[in-house]
Amino acid sequence: MSEPAGPVPRIKEPHLAGRWYPAAPDALAAALRDMLAAGAPRPGTVAILVPHATYEYSGATAARGFAAAGTGWRRALVLGPSHFAALRGAAVLPMTAYRTPLGLVRIDQEGLAALTRCPLIRANPAVFLREHALEIQLPWLQALAPEAALVPVLVGRLEAGDGETLAAALRSWLAPDTLVVVSSDLVHYGRRFDYLPVPPTDRAAVAAAVTELDAGALERIVAGDADGFARYVESTGATICGRHPIEVLLRALPRGSRGEVLAHTTSLDVTDEHEHVIGYAAAAFTAGP
Repeated sequence: MSEPAGPVPRIKEPHLAGRWYPAAPDALAAALRDMLAAGAPRPGTVAILVPHATYEYSGATAARGFAAAGTGWRRALVLGPSHFAALRGAAVLPMTAYRTPLGLVRIDQEGLAALTRCPLIRANPAVFLREHALEIQLPWLQALAPEAALVPVLVGRLEAGDGETLAAALRSWLAPDTLVVVSSDLVHYGRRFDYLPVPPTDRAAVAAAVTELDAGALERIVAGDADGFARYVESTGATICGRHPIEVLLRALPRGSRGEVLAHTTSLDVTDEHEHVIGYAAAAFTAGP
């Protein structure tokens, strides 16, 4: 994609290239192509849930979600959690483009303007500076739809009623020309995450616990049960970093919508480090019964 025309563009530069995914354009394009080949389009998909770890750890899982999305959309609304900045509601990135090794992803200015009419959504470039949940998804979007526009949104904490307010602002985006991407890993297990539902003494026990906890969350997610998902997270303490973006999507989906789990893995599929484990999943959603 060429540089945006008009005033001097304000471009968000990448900070994960060469660390979380390949920095060389040819190598990145080849990796994306190879991973996407394992999936297939799922007709009618309007939203996907995908992880946001390094491509080594969660790329194959994310690819299943992006492959399901196909190519019949012209803009992508990406909802991610804010890992490093505390904010209530949500923030958008008031810039013109986001750069990756594959070129520029144009940011939809009309989309930003529409979203910031919601009192809980503000333009705030600072919260995007260190954030990985958005950038890690962009090469996938470029591989599938190079000319598609981007609407990047980071979701912070939600107070009572905030989830429904944000969902109302996003509901009209669930349309055939727009892909909604929710960026979230699942359970984070270990002392580093202050979450030890089972002792970290046995690899098999840890793997089973993380898989079971993830399965309970995914059951409620693909059922479109926002309240049930929120209760499950509270009752189990499940450390799901994107719980609030997920909740917003579930509240925005039309009644009767359902999802399908396309893949589930954990970091134990890549490493034997069982003292700290993260779950990953891909799911696709259609709007309506």
